[in-house]
Amino acid sequence: METGKDPLWFRLGISALLMGLFMEWIVPLQPLDVLSVSREWFGVMYGFTAMLLLLGAFCPRLPLLAPLYGLCTLLFWADVIAKSGEKAGLASMLSVLRQDAEQLAATGRFSALSQDARMLVLMVGWALLVYSVQSLALLRSSILLFAGATLLYLFCLETLLGLSVYGDVIRTSALVLLLQGMVHFSRLRERSLPGSRRMAKPEYGRWGGSLAAVVLTVVAGSWMLGSLAEPKPAAGFSLQQAANRLANWVQSEYGAKEAAAMTGYNLSGEEEDMGLPLQQSSRIYFTAQTPVPTYWRGETFSEYNGRKWSEPDADVKTGYAPGVIAEQGGDASAGLATITQHVSFEQPLRQSFPLFGGGRVAEIVDMRLSPGGSALPAAIERNVGAGTVKVVLDGGQTQIEGYTVKVAIPDKNPERLKRESGPDPLAVRERYLQLPEELPQRVRDLAKEMTAGAGSRYDRVQAVLNYLKEHEKYTLDTRVPPAGTDFVDDFLFETRAGYCNHFSTAMAVLLRSEGIPARYVKGFAPGKQEVGQEGTYLVSEGDAHSWVEVYFPESGWIPFDPTPGIALTGGASETASAFRPAAAGGHVLKALAGTAVDGLRSTLAFMLRHAAWFAVGAALAGALALAVVRALPWLGLLPLWLRLYATRRRFPGRDELIQSARPVWRALARRFGAAPAGCTVREYIRSLPVEQDEIRRMLYDFAADWEMIAYDEGPMERGRCIAYLRRCLRISKKVA
Repeated sequence: METGKDPLWFRLGISALLMGLFMEWIVPLQPLDVLSVSREWFGVMYGFTAMLLLLGAFCPRLPLLAPLYGLCTLLFWADVIAKSGEKAGLASMLSVLRQDAEQLAATGRFSALSQDARMLVLMVGWALLVYSVQSLALLRSSILLFAGATLLYLFCLETLLGLSVYGDVIRTSALVLLLQGMVHFSRLRERSLPGSRRMAKPEYGRWGGSLAAVVLTVVAGSWMLGSLAEPKPAAGFSLQQAANRLANWVQSEYGAKEAAAMTGYNLSGEEEDMGLPLQQSSRIYFTAQTPVPTYWRGETFSEYNGRKWSEPDADVKTGYAPGVIAEQGGDASAGLATITQHVSFEQPLRQSFPLFGGGRVAEIVDMRLSPGGSALPAAIERNVGAGTVKVVLDGGQTQIEGYTVKVAIPDKNPERLKRESGPDPLAVRERYLQLPEELPQRVRDLAKEMTAGAGSRYDRVQAVLNYLKEHEKYTLDTRVPPAGTDFVDDFLFETRAGYCNHFSTAMAVLLRSEGIPARYVKGFAPGKQEVGQEGTYLVSEGDAHSWVEVYFPESGWIPFDPTPGIALTGGASETASAFRPAAAGGHVLKALAGTAVDGLRSTLAFMLRHAAWFAVGAALAGALALAVVRALPWLGLLPLWLRLYATRRRFPGRDELIQSARPVWRALARRFGAAPAGCTVREYIRSLPVEQDEIRRMLYDFAADWEMIAYDEGPMERGRCIAYLRRCLRISKKVA
């Protein structure tokens, strides 16, 4: 790239500071699981960026720099491929590119490109970005655009993804101040005597000392203030979780209504306060083959704190699968008949997940991994008390396409359950009778009222289940209870409406209030049978469901579902998260009108909630509009200003210098009238009734320079050209 008169130390200093800014784009991404070779990729990108900046600082011309950039990109791309464990020879790389080119030509979709080809495209784009930013810094003395983009990028990482970037913002601010000071050295050079290439040492010293002092003060002060606050730990999470967090942020910040949750199974392990309104998703989660339709049991939860459920992992045991799962502690249902079920995920899973089955998992027959589909050992965690099994996957492990399990189906015969009696094991009572101390008394009183007159445990369970189905309403349009309010109390006595989470939690709490061990279960409803495929069920994210398991002294844990419209003893006519379709036909216009009204209300409510910010924004907008109106007379000087400050590194030509004088002639004509016919420039300038000596001297100097340029008496030196441009700008402003 053309570097003009900038010395090598200047170009290297600018490039080193730019390297710091580029690092701030890469380093915060390390906690994100964005690539299977992430650690190696980050290291290669650091070296790649440094090499590109070094080439840009030393290489004087673009025709020579372009092939060097290309060679550098190919070498580092080969390094990425080699670190990922693939062959990185020239022949193999060319073969990959050829195959991807053929795929792109045949399909016309960039999604058909391999990961290696996408990596090459990414690195080429990065190289172009590095060249553009370095060119602006060295040729145009402009770094504010990239600096602003870097700060905005870091604030987005903090706001949208929850990453802690305070230190990055401090470092970026320091780098920006240093860069701005460095590029200002060029402007100081242009203020020196005409024709001189060096500035006076005192001016260098004053500016350098001031710059160092300001940067040191800002960084030290900001860092000391930041140290007073508790920093947030950087948590690793996947790119999908980042996208979900971004979507939730958009909904929560702009939606006038409460942020809604999408139906589906939460694999993150982070349980939130229950009650968010649901939005239906019909995306297929997995396809199952089973001899009988069953619920797909995933996880159980034993501790309720008034807002959400949790499950301690104190009795978790690790092992490997395939293999037989040892008997679960405290489960009296062992020895029941088992069935074999096959599960195939629509999208292979790469993060830890519970084994979904129609009952207690007795044996893991196989675990199908991508891409071969062979049965290989996988790490598992078995929660003995909860009777659940979880497959544990690391970030770079092969994805799971599906599995086959044998599950023990519980015996739900009502007549047998009615006859059961006897004490519950101590471990079951201690774990599954827990209730928060703050549980309102009216919840306990209602439980006693429901079960009054019921004899056996089964009869009392049925009394609670029937009450909930008959007295509470099913809906997906719900709310999170106000702070300090118990979730079950709010459901039973205030809203009296909810979906599966509401009904299941209420049933478990009511039963525990009566001394009956119960636990909250999360999984999927049976799904829909595939047309023409007996025993094959399509389970969607909309089938995500929760229910209750109740302990019986002889049979162990037996499932019950209190949610209206669904039954555990057979297929479901309607899942707990069933979607209520909008009205069709003649009601379409009414529905659209309602949507428009809701949108208007949402916008007005959002404006009222953020009235202070809107007032500040309106004031700023008004000030900006006033400034634009006041600046309209000066817009004609914009080309001259750009020529003086934005493109000053390129030596102006004769035509550009002539054009730069046009604002002067227009200003003089408006103020004093146009020059008479036959009047020379010097005569016209001397005839103007200008009283200020400063303006008159500037006009005389301007006339002398203009005549030299107009009559082509030879090129003016750079310093005199810049003085001429400044004089044109000052005369235009003062005369206007």
